[in-house]
Amino acid sequence: MFSKEQLETMAQAVPVWCHTIHLGHGVVTPGMMGSLPEMENRLATLRLPELRGKSVLDINTLDGFFAFEAERRGARRVVALDHYLWAMDMVQHVKYWSECKEKGLRPSPYHEMPYYRPDQMPGKAGFDTAQQVLQSKVEGIAAEFMEMDLESLGKFDVVLYLGSLYHMENPLAALRRVAQVTQELAIIETEATAFPGFEDHGVCEFFESNELNGDVSNWWAPNEKALTGMCRAAGFSDVTTIVGGPLPQGEQVGSREVIRYRAIVHARK
Repeated sequence: MFSKEQLETMAQAVPVWCHTIHLGHGVVTPGMMGSLPEMENRLATLRLPELRGKSVLDINTLDGFFAFEAERRGARRVVALDHYLWAMDMVQHVKYWSECKEKGLRPSPYHEMPYYRPDQMPGKAGFDTAQQVLQSKVEGIAAEFMEMDLESLGKFDVVLYLGSLYHMENPLAALRRVAQVTQELAIIETEATAFPGFEDHGVCEFFESNELNGDVSNWWAPNEKALTGMCRAAGFSDVTTIVGGPLPQGEQVGSREVIRYRAIVHARK
């Protein structure tokens, strides 16, 4: 067990935290993606199934918030997979992205920047620290999901594919790979777009550059019909919408204004 002072020192030693994680003794990491209540709300919105005795894969895990939660809920095996953000010096990445956004500049591809160092994995510090503090048996694997040998990875009862699909240049190919490693259920969360009046059409918004949040790594935002359709085309037999597009109301119907939101679906094999 670590003392509160030790936990504070360990948390402060990580330059950038993506996830807000309670380490114990009231020590909470300063995650960029929201406060602890906000992370817990996002967790609740996913509607995780019963995980006791299940195997779980968390793709693009970042600091591992959802992987550690799966373990806490009794999963018998949890694999936390990442590469892209683990390979980055997050201090330099956040600085570069912020400066480009402030100046209205298009960032260069992040994997071409000098702070992208896959030989050192500087962005893995948060995961490693949380794993040590929580005395977790979550298996951390540094590999690029779209390029690695999926046969060696195996299949999992539950697969978490959160905040990743809209970063994929080929989202259908990505979902096919997710289906390949899914035994029972994949939970997919993604940036999505609602086009009022076009709910019966499968439509995706394409981002040529950094139109979405100043981030050059964003490519596609599907509407609900496109997302569920892609999941079925990828090999899932049943897709349930957990968080879908807002219902059209009044003057929104047929309007040219798009509505962006975070979609969540449960895709079953």
